[in-house]
Amino acid sequence: MKEVNREDVHDMSPARIRWRAALFHLGNIVCMLAAVGAGTAYYMDGGLLSMVLSVALVLPTVLWFGISMALYALFAHDPNSLVSYHTKRAGYIFYGATGGLVLVLAFLQKVSFFYLLPIPAVVVGLVLLAGTRDLVAIWKADVASEPTGS
Repeated sequence: MKEVNREDVHDMSPARIRWRAALFHLGNIVCMLAAVGAGTAYYMDGGLLSMVLSVALVLPTVLWFGISMALYALFAHDPNSLVSYHTKRAGYIFYGATGGLVLVLAFLQKVSFFYLLPIPAVVVGLVLLAGTRDLVAIWKADVASEPTGS
């Protein structure tokens, strides 16, 4: 069996490091856009088509909760500090925002739906804004001069 050098395992190209750092943010953005699409399709009240679209768009959101946990476990302690920092940051934003949303909506169950609409809109806006800002920061980061650890 071929001997593997630990130095070579962590020697990644800057493009791959950026991709790994951006992956959690991209998943958050796709998840939030799918959730907005599901909500829009559900409240269009277009009968069966509306229901099928809302279920089809909720599925990526539900799957992202599970996938994001695995991704967080893989990348949170990455030897490259850019990857680990942005994975942790994206996780804190996503889990904090969605957890806060669930908490607020659980206490406001008896409130009219009209008054509840701004709460998910704020959560989606925060996650999208933070994710977009961090993606720009990842793109501008000087990856070549960053230590890869280990």
